[in-house]
Amino acid sequence: MMRFGCGSQPGLLFDALYLLGRMSAAEPITYYFLAASLSFLRSEPLEEVLEERRRHYEEHNRPIDFFWVPEPAFLETAALKPVRDKLKGAVGAVVSTDADFIRWLSLRLTFVERGSFVAPSPSIPDPLRSLATAEG
Repeated sequence: MMRFGCGSQPGLLFDALYLLGRMSAAEPITYYFLAASLSFLRSEPLEEVLEERRRHYEEHNRPIDFFWVPEPAFLETAALKPVRDKLKGAVGAVVSTDADFIRWLSLRLTFVERGSFVAPSPSIPDPLRSLATAEG
């Protein structure tokens, strides 16, 4: 998992572990996502927008509830395959538990696909799992 950009920065592992630690297998959560091709997302101010949002959350003592996921595994499930099929090449996603944030972000970035899923579930045991190989 990477921080916000498409480079080799370390991910928000601690925030992800915090969020994942808050849920139990018996308590599925609805996640909302925005997905687009990595080439498109690299041409947009996504990293800057997410960094501003992170600072805003920190200033208001709010836990981070959004994450950058390169090549998200959830898009390979049968239910979300139609979304993945609309996107060409390598894909990235912003995943959040806040539907309003994803809606706002999709309006700001435009050429993206939006959706939601519930996890953990048999088809999506880890909502933040990436299929991307680790960068060397």
